[in-house]
Amino acid sequence: MVHDEVPLPPVPEPPPFERGAPVVLRSVRDHGRPHGVAVGYAVAGTVVLDDDDVLVVSTPPGSGVRMRAGRGAGPNRRIVLPAAWDGTYAERAWQGHTVVRVHRRGDRWSVWRWHDGERWTDRWYGNLESPWRRSAVGFDTQDWALDVVAAGSPLDGPWTVGLKDEDELAWMVDRGYVTDRHAHHVRVVGARLLQRARAAGWPFDADWDAWLPDARWGAVPLPDGWQRLPGEA
Repeated sequence: MVHDEVPLPPVPEPPPFERGAPVVLRSVRDHGRPHGVAVGYAVAGTVVLDDDDVLVVSTPPGSGVRMRAGRGAGPNRRIVLPAAWDGTYAERAWQGHTVVRVHRRGDRWSVWRWHDGERWTDRWYGNLESPWRRSAVGFDTQDWALDVVAAGSPLDGPWTVGLKDEDELAWMVDRGYVTDRHAHHVRVVGARLLQRARAAGWPFDADWDAWLPDARWGAVPLPDGWQRLPGEA
């Protein structure tokens, strides 16, 4: 069994968030010496649903984003390796349409859709990642590089599904940043989500209108202490 949980101490989770609560989604991993376990990427959003089983978070354009600063490497020049990171973060804002992320507790992925203010677009994204953990400021996970992408309508068609960033995962294995064992696990999870998407399983067949964010919700800034992890002063 590959250990694929977020690398944080087992501390009690806070209670579920209320609808409309501002939160931050964080990708947390062990970045090696000298940084250790740290936030690699963070994006702010608003809770649409948190019933302790299904978690839904929306991020409208202009919301706060932070990513590790440093020169990117890899096939798409996006991967900041530990040796290239000085511990600082680049400040960004979420661009494009509002994205709605849906995660069922225990799943090794979240599924994303975009809403342009009037309708859902035909773009879908399955982000492979560790199961989300609720924190004092939002939810923590760990992004796994490989993703599932889809376009169209899963129920009415046309409907196309495929994998994304296979080259980045292979590159990370070649450089020793990801083990062969973990990469195999990620590919197995990716194949599982790929099949679910092709078969229009949950949440691809869900009533996404039930997860529409409130039109009055605006951009969300990152909260103070967004990078502070459990156990840190």
